[in-house]
Amino acid sequence: MAAVAVTSAVAAAAWMHLSKPTILKVAVGPPGFADAELMAAFGRALTANKKNVRITLEPAPGPHEALGKLINGEAELAVMRADAPPTERIRAIAILHTDPVVIVTPEKTKIDDFGDLKGKTIGLLGPPGANDALLATLRKHYAVKGETKTLAVSPAVVMASVREKAVDALLFVVPTTRSSRVGETWLAVTNASRRKLTFVPIEDAAAIAAMAPAYEAGEIAAGQFGGSPMLPEESVTTLQVATYLVADRNVPSDVVSLLTRSLFEERQKVSADSAIATLIKAASTDKDAIIPVHPGAKVYYDGEETTLMERYADWLFYGPMLLGALGSALVGLRRFLQPDTTDPPLVPRFGFVVSAIKEARSTSELDALRADLDAAVERLAAKSMHAASDAERTAVGTLAISYINQLLAERRQTLLSESNGQSLGEAPRAAE
Repeated sequence: MAAVAVTSAVAAAAWMHLSKPTILKVAVGPPGFADAELMAAFGRALTANKKNVRITLEPAPGPHEALGKLINGEAELAVMRADAPPTERIRAIAILHTDPVVIVTPEKTKIDDFGDLKGKTIGLLGPPGANDALLATLRKHYAVKGETKTLAVSPAVVMASVREKAVDALLFVVPTTRSSRVGETWLAVTNASRRKLTFVPIEDAAAIAAMAPAYEAGEIAAGQFGGSPMLPEESVTTLQVATYLVADRNVPSDVVSLLTRSLFEERQKVSADSAIATLIKAASTDKDAIIPVHPGAKVYYDGEETTLMERYADWLFYGPMLLGALGSALVGLRRFLQPDTTDPPLVPRFGFVVSAIKEARSTSELDALRADLDAAVERLAAKSMHAASDAERTAVGTLAISYINQLLAERRQTLLSESNGQSLGEAPRAAE
């Protein structure tokens, strides 16, 4: 009964632990931008569908700071760009979106390639610090220098900067869904501005991507940003950069597998609140990937997920056997350590009892030995009832008792005969 109670309690505790949802913090920022909105919508979907893994947001000023929060242990997940500083601490779960690098400039400037921006001032749009590494890579490749201004993501600010010629070009990275705050800002500028903005190509995109694997060569398709006339009017060669959802490498694989599966199961529903959810795709499982994939995500991508029963089948099979062996060992240890408080057994005292019977000089001594024998018989009967493994000792004890009984009877008869003989010898002497 005690074993059943303990087993039931352990099973209940295990079930509560396994059924309790795992909550992970995801560092993302800044608030109000597309990535923060995507993670918030995804978190709501997980909670609404009662998934066994949930996420809560840990706000950050930008993607670099989000990664810093993961490295510092303030979050288990982070949203970061592929061109963030490399670290061995992170593993990829999924690519949230891959976006083109957009460079626009007033049409009259006659800038045909990034190399023509030598000595020009470039205005950066986007989260703080997000495009610093990108701009540094472009300037290093084209060997051009110039000033940089970080602009607030506001149509009024951007329009004023272009109108007053505070910047010669705008650089930003924007999802192709046109749901981004950055994209909406620059489209508002183009719609309201009297100055026509043209797209600046990055003709050496393939060479730059070969030198800096964080980027990919791509293009902005004609009409990708809509408008009338359409923007751009023709395809533009450019770079692309991916935004990842990453996890600390120490997050358990089964948790990441469940999170990855939920991410792809819920993305269509989440797209109603965040359009960029439709851009989510699997992270690369290649060994030379820019960010190594998390083992848990790889299990999902390779279709090797296991059920709860499969995961713990070995424990369910071997567990009872191990518990039985452990119980037997504990019982044996208890018998070894517990002092023997019972009376000495009969068989080891056999020689003593036989000698006592042979040396007895009166029936009263035999009666005392008989009482001792009766007690030994009771103990032997009790042991034979509760210890089937003692059958051999019980048989030996039975033989000893039979022999002692016979010896007692013979000694009693001898003593009685001697007593009768003495009585007959004393009677003639009394008559004389």
